[in-house]
Amino acid sequence: MNWKFRIRKPQLGSTLTWELYFPPGTSTWVGEKVQEILDHVPLPNQPEPNVRVFSEKIKIENTNAHQITYLLFHGYFIRDLRLVIARTTDWDMSAEKRESEWERILTEAVSIAKPLFLSPETKFYEVKENLHISFFENEITVSLSVLGEPGYKRGVKSNFPTSAPIPEDLAHILTEECFQIFSIPKDKIKAVYLPFAGTMTFATEWKLAEEKTPFLNLPREFVWKKLILYPTKSYEHFLKKNLEQNQNLNPLTPIVLQDTDPALEPYWRKEFSNWRKWIHVETIDHTISDFLRTLPVFPEGNPNQTHYFLPLNPPYGYRKTERMDSDDGLYSKIGNRIEVLSKQLKNNVSLLGMILCPTEEKWSECMKELRYFSKKTIHVTHGGIDLRVLFFHSEGKSERRSN
Repeated sequence: MNWKFRIRKPQLGSTLTWELYFPPGTSTWVGEKVQEILDHVPLPNQPEPNVRVFSEKIKIENTNAHQITYLLFHGYFIRDLRLVIARTTDWDMSAEKRESEWERILTEAVSIAKPLFLSPETKFYEVKENLHISFFENEITVSLSVLGEPGYKRGVKSNFPTSAPIPEDLAHILTEECFQIFSIPKDKIKAVYLPFAGTMTFATEWKLAEEKTPFLNLPREFVWKKLILYPTKSYEHFLKKNLEQNQNLNPLTPIVLQDTDPALEPYWRKEFSNWRKWIHVETIDHTISDFLRTLPVFPEGNPNQTHYFLPLNPPYGYRKTERMDSDDGLYSKIGNRIEVLSKQLKNNVSLLGMILCPTEEKWSECMKELRYFSKKTIHVTHGGIDLRVLFFHSEGKSERRSN
């Protein structure tokens, strides 16, 4: 095999090239976040990273293992991060041979990737299953995933048979973006209210972020920790810094879960029991009832806290239009319900949040009901569906739309 480039015995300080992947539609936010994190690595004399943002991935060049570890420390928005290990133009590009050629290249690239693993007992298939190919014109790039499983697999939640929640990395990004759009500090949140709680994806992401749990501390495997490039001492330094900065955290935010499916209640209770190993659950309350008919009792909270945060992700059946019962006017009813809640709260508490809308029509229904709210719309993709994410804030009237 004629390699145009192949990685050779990299050291912890070697500047290398990486490819970062993210939920579709979030490139702008993720690109800015990557640059921000790499600009604040708490180690001296680090190289200047070159970050280039594309619609489907971000190329990170001139960046070493210490910097990448700090990026992964805060990596809740990362779907995958890959180390570029080889490039070649030595392949048959004809359509009928493409798949067999890619298989051949991946097989030969195992000998390049295997020396990067700490254990000499690492199996051939363990290396190969983490190798990936991308190509531009006639050049193939081979990269090694340093996550292994996708980043949205946190290792915290159990599956629920009838659910199809949005991926955790996307939930994290949308939450962070909502607060940035309206310039509201998170410590102003009196309670997080989840009217369509489902399997609690937004609740999990809120808790992990609020408790400053490092991404690399999640109860799952990371290929990165199995490589010779993993800088253990730097990671311990980052952990120490994290503890120092978060010694005086604010009291934990109350979370109110609501859903109509009675089968979710035993699932929630089991999850709470499991979560206690990693996060605090004492501030989470729940009710089986219909958001469109019943509003829960909200905790009093701190009088200095001024907002409720409402991430609304209506049931999957509505998004896919596969429910037997009609969802006519559902999104109009959701928007109206938010308006009613806002009026009930009067000027005491403001509402901040988002609604995931699967079609232009449903998005329009919400827009009409929230005419007196400040709003912004972005487009993301989930499960092949183009979702319009309508961010809203009950203060102000401006309307902004971003594609």
